[in-house]
Amino acid sequence: MIETEKYGTYHVSNTGEYISWYNFAKEIFKQANMKVKVVPVGSDQYEAKAKRPTNSRMDLSAVEQAGFTPLPAWQDALGRYLEVLKDMGEL
Repeated sequence: MIETEKYGTYHVSNTGEYISWYNFAKEIFKQANMKVKVVPVGSDQYEAKAKRPTNSRMDLSAVEQAGFTPLPAWQDALGRYLEVLKDMGEL
């Protein structure tokens, strides 16, 4: 982006299907080869200081329309992050 004349504000995140925090947590443990029971908890079951939106997906259309290459799928990014943690002895 910095090497172009396409200035502006862009929302950027990894690509892939939309998932819940519950499914994200399950995928973390799955990729880390850890057998952990993940229990879903609805946002109505815990008290938060800020009201959370039902859908907090980022709109990536401006990135796509500007012709930028999308980031890889979140599963790929998660796997690479977990590898870094393993290399650091944190996992």
